[in-house]
Amino acid sequence: MTEEKKETTETGKPKVAFHDITGCQGCVLSVIFNEDELLDIINAVDIKEFRFIMGEKYDGPLDICFIEGAVVNKEDEEMVKKLRERSKVVVALGACATHGNIPSLKNWADPKNLERLQYQKKHEQMIDVPNPMPITKFIKVEYSLPGCPPDRDEIKKFVKEILLGKQFYSYPDPVCRECRLFENGCLLDEGKVCLGPITRGGCRAVCCHNGFECYGCRGITDDAQFEEYFKLMEEKGIDATTVKKHMETFAGVEINEALEKIQEGKWAKLH
Repeated sequence: MTEEKKETTETGKPKVAFHDITGCQGCVLSVIFNEDELLDIINAVDIKEFRFIMGEKYDGPLDICFIEGAVVNKEDEEMVKKLRERSKVVVALGACATHGNIPSLKNWADPKNLERLQYQKKHEQMIDVPNPMPITKFIKVEYSLPGCPPDRDEIKKFVKEILLGKQFYSYPDPVCRECRLFENGCLLDEGKVCLGPITRGGCRAVCCHNGFECYGCRGITDDAQFEEYFKLMEEKGIDATTVKKHMETFAGVEINEALEKIQEGKWAKLH
């Protein structure tokens, strides 16, 4: 009996790994910080790799692989491709993996402003890729759990539904709907740049609920109306360029691709 078959027989649980490439590791920490949730997950699956809580190395097949971080160098690219080959299901965990997040800001920054942040790489494999991107640009991903960090309850719900053989669906409605449920005042009425109308909810509007603008860390809704949104911001006295800079903070890759589809008007010149 092979080692892989032996492990499956002994545990009877799906083999799961949590991996992180370039990022702040806040997404995998969101799994760890709540002890009860972590115990629920541990009891339901066979965790083979999770460097924050275990030191063992494992290079066998995986049923589910969670990957945090954006691809910013060749090492990251090679890592996600190898994990893809080993895994039945890959889950992009957090805004860096799903939308590029802060690392992707390099794609729109003035190169002169980045010179002081660069350093000499020791290995050829560490040469930067031209544009930092979410892992979805390099490998097929079955599921995405967005957010910075992703919601702990959503992670637990995802694991439970997958183990039960259900199809997991991301929250479809905008953040604004959750703001209304919490009876929050609208930050747009205060003249703030809030991306709630075009951003996918599921975070319980945690930022807006605490008086902070939504920066779009969960990506855009399927039916985001950019032209109407920009017109609304213009009515509030906020120019489109300022809004776009706000948009690029977390989901700039996805938003710029969406803006490319706008063919007419001054909004078409923003991508």
